[in-house]
This record gives sequence, structure tokens and C-alpha cells, in this order.
Amino acid sequence: MGIAIVAGTRPEILKLAPVFRSLKDATLDPVWVATGQHGDLAEQAQNAVGIVPDIVLDGGWDSRSLTSLSSGLLDQLGSWVAGHQPSAVIVQGDTASAWSGALAAHLNKVPVGHVEAGLRSGDTNNPFPEESFRRLIAPIADFHFAPTRLAEKNLRLDGVRPRQIWVTGNTIIDTVLDMADRVRAPAILDQVKPGERIILLTAHRRESWGEGIAGICRAALELVHRHPDIRIIFPAHSNPRVRETVEAMLGAADRIHVIAPLAYPEFIAVLKASHLVLSDSGGVQEEAPSFDVPVLVLRETTERQEAIDAGVARLVGTDPAVIVREASLLLTRPSAHGRMASRKNPFGDGKASQRITDILARKLLAEKELRQAG
Repeated sequence: MGIAIVAGTRPEILKLAPVFRSLKDATLDPVWVATGQHGDLAEQAQNAVGIVPDIVLDGGWDSRSLTSLSSGLLDQLGSWVAGHQPSAVIVQGDTASAWSGALAAHLNKVPVGHVEAGLRSGDTNNPFPEESFRRLIAPIADFHFAPTRLAEKNLRLDGVRPRQIWVTGNTIIDTVLDMADRVRAPAILDQVKPGERIILLTAHRRESWGEGIAGICRAALELVHRHPDIRIIFPAHSNPRVRETVEAMLGAADRIHVIAPLAYPEFIAVLKASHLVLSDSGGVQEEAPSFDVPVLVLRETTERQEAIDAGVARLVGTDPAVIVREASLLLTRPSAHGRMASRKNPFGDGKASQRITDILARKLLAEKELRQAG
């Protein structure tokens, strides 16, 4: 059987779609296995990038429980891999779907390819559980597709053999550049008045639930109070632990729009139109520099240190005073904004998927020939 792509969350789908297309163009017979971890958000992402899954898992787990989700995914993915024996299983990043897919393949002696390998925050509780999942995948992966030299260095420090690591760039840049010219402007942009600047706000991290999200909301209220020419667009995560706090604190605020999660082409349209982004998302740290939009990262740590080092992002955490101070600096000092907005994106050139495909084609063919010769 061909190469299996396992994906279940919106970021995974967006980052693996160009790999799937590239593998298909190379006649490597990829099979898309949808875990359904993100439910409707996953379907929305699949529609945005033109993915029609070949296999859809049955579900049946409690998505609110990491143990139920992980064990359910492992059971179903393990049965599927054992029954179909793909030539390799490709996972992306640091989700329950990625970890379960990698382990299911490993236990069935099927090679594992890890896209976006080597990211490290250094703290297993931040982000949680992502830092643990990506560290758990590393020892059992056979192909480590590192997005940057720093990620490669992290893998070597973990003991991964250099011949198993390839620096490819990040596949989200492939998707962003492909999407950039065919975005759809959502209706929310019609409410932006001439002369107003947009701040795009996203927040969903588990470690920020409760007081962290509340602090971010207080910062948003203070920013619109201090800066009458800004308008905040907040596509709020559907998780009740996030949505309830956000709706209660910001639902009636002037010039703050709490909206449903946007389809990816619409999200990119808002991102392109933004003056500044406040976000705890890993993907946004990678996407925004492609459009010269500075990012203030609403976290205490980041596994994307390259963005900090390149000057396109800055860590601010969830303390309202810090968020307001750093955002106000970029809103009132054009030179400070310009320094962050004019840097090269450190995460790639849009050719990562082709590099991954070339590596897999070469390695899998060599292994096939070796088995036949033996």
C-alpha cells in the first residue's frame, strides 16, 4: 500500500495537504486518514485545501479527555495500519493524532515520517500536552523532517542520528503562499472603517484556560480604550472553556468582534489585512511573517524560537499590563513596528513539501530494492 497521511486537527491538515498533493504528483499513492480530532474545524480545513479523506475513523472517544482521545485513536489507527501495512505513515507536529499515528505505525513495524520534527520549548507543561507528544514521537520516527536548523540541532541533542534528519522548511509556508492569491475576504472586514487598524487576536491554549484567557481579554479591552483607531477581530475557539470567558468579557465591547472560527482562506485574508497579531498559536507565528505582520506571542515559552531570533515575533505572556505595553509600542511607534514587519520569514520558502517527497521517494525506493535483493 502507499504512504498514509494521518491528520485530525486543523493545523495538521493545513500543513500536510501540500505534502499529500506532492506525493500524489510523484505517484507515491498517498492515502489520507482523517482522525476527526477537531471535528467540524477539521472538515472546514479539509474543504479549504481540497482534501477528501480516503479513510475516516469512527470516533467514539471523549475528546475532552486526553487519555480517552489518545487511547481511542491508537486503537483504531493500530487496527488500520496492521490491516493495510502502508509503506510509511506520515504525521505532523505534536497532537494526539500525530502521537497515536506514529505509535500505531511503530508497533506494526511501519516506517514513521515526522513532519515539523525537532520543535522544543523546554517545558513539558508549556505548551501542554504538545511538548510531550513531539518528544515522544522523536525516538520512534524514522524520517525527521525538521523545519529549521534549530530544529535539527534539537533533534541531534535528543540523540537522533544525523542521517535520519533533513532540514526541509515548514510546509505551512507552502500552504500560505499557495493560498495568498485566492483568499476570501470575510464579511467582518466590511465593518472596518477607513483609517482603522486591525489587530487579529487568537487564544486557545490549554495552559491559558481560566485566568490566562481572562488576562488576554482585559488587555484587549484596555487596547481599544487607549487606541481609538484600532479594531480587534477575535475568531474565538469553539471550546467552551475558551468561548464562555471570551463571550462574557468581550461580547458587548465596542470595536472588538468575537466571531466564529474562520475558514482558512478567510483567516488568511484577515491576517494579510492586519497591522498586528496577538496570538498563542504556533502556526500564526509561522504564517504572519509571510505578510510582514508582527506577532506578539501570548505565551511564556515558544518552540518557535526562530521567530523570536529573527525579530518577527516577541513573547509577552498573558499579563494584561505586558500585552498592552508591547502592543501600544507597536501601535504608536512606526519604527518599532517597521523593524518587526520587514524581516524575512525564517520558516521556509514554500518548497518544503517537494523536498519531503523527494526524500521519501529516494529512501523508500532504496529500501524496496534492498528487500528485493535480499
